[in-house]
Amino acid sequence: MVEFKHILSARNHLHPEIISTPMQLWRYASTLTGLSVHLKVESFQRTGSFKPRGAWNKIQMLSDEERARGVICASAGNHAQGVAFAASRIGAAATIVMPVTAPQVKIAETKLYGDPEIILYGDDIAESLVKAHELQQERGSVFIHAYDDDDVIAGQGTLGLEILEQCPEADTIVVPVGGGGLIAGVTLAVRELKPEVKIIGVQAKGSDAIVQSLEIGKPITLEQSSTIADGINVRTAGKRSVEILSRLQVPVMRVSDEEIRAAMIALSQKAKLVVEPSGAASSAVVLFYPDVFENSNHVVSIVSGANIDICCYASVLRAFPQKATEDIGIACASCTGGDQRRSCLGAAASLLAEQESGNED
Repeated sequence: MVEFKHILSARNHLHPEIISTPMQLWRYASTLTGLSVHLKVESFQRTGSFKPRGAWNKIQMLSDEERARGVICASAGNHAQGVAFAASRIGAAATIVMPVTAPQVKIAETKLYGDPEIILYGDDIAESLVKAHELQQERGSVFIHAYDDDDVIAGQGTLGLEILEQCPEADTIVVPVGGGGLIAGVTLAVRELKPEVKIIGVQAKGSDAIVQSLEIGKPITLEQSSTIADGINVRTAGKRSVEILSRLQVPVMRVSDEEIRAAMIALSQKAKLVVEPSGAASSAVVLFYPDVFENSNHVVSIVSGANIDICCYASVLRAFPQKATEDIGIACASCTGGDQRRSCLGAAASLLAEQESGNED
């Protein structure tokens, strides 16, 4: 069972390259909602997401004998990069099983960290997991689960410590949720230090295993899932996460893909951040569901990742959610329709190039 002391230990052992990411006031959302809205920009983390926190904590705790056997994981991209980074710094061989549908930018970026063995298998992460477990049995490698692991959860919990250090006045924290490792860790850290803080999880409507699990009181596996937010597109809820969220009564809500797209555009235009869809899910809650913050004053939205290439970003803008963006006051006064999409895409390309230049290995 994960305890607060494990999160503190994880914090003390984080690799120096795993940074304390920025916390910035989002003036646009603050004006729109009447709240003080802060962005925890974890998209500026090493590898472009929060995942190295948990992967590093897990691998650094392995014995020399376990490290010598190598590590293996299954991931659509962000956890893959976290494991490859941590393994390369510690000196363990890494095998990464990724679905054939994984974004090409995430496959390419994973290859940059210590030359891991990458195996493309399955149409989704559930099928990749089966293959990874088969290889683990054959090779004797140590499996590094993306979210359902005590050491991984403790590592992700270090993000909660940072949030309260950087924004001690925070009374609500919004967390994107896939399998639930991040929100489980953040909740355990924050509730220990400041139990009155409200934690709100958010899933995509088309991939809501945690929401449904909490509704029936046990972890489930969805028969199918579909969302643009590949980073939180997880069909199987984490057992540990469901237990923690149930015990601590943490609500998890749903947002639509259209709301996520609009939040991505708002973050690009109004915060100068290009993020992947899963990284915008928390901000979608802030922008479209103000009623959940009725008793809040200082809200922190976790921007969890930015591993997206310009082609994928272009596909998001080609489905420009005009009504949703108009609802939150986002519009381009000088152009409409296709011209608007091209104008936004040009701005996004410039921002993406700037962010990638700061994330080079």
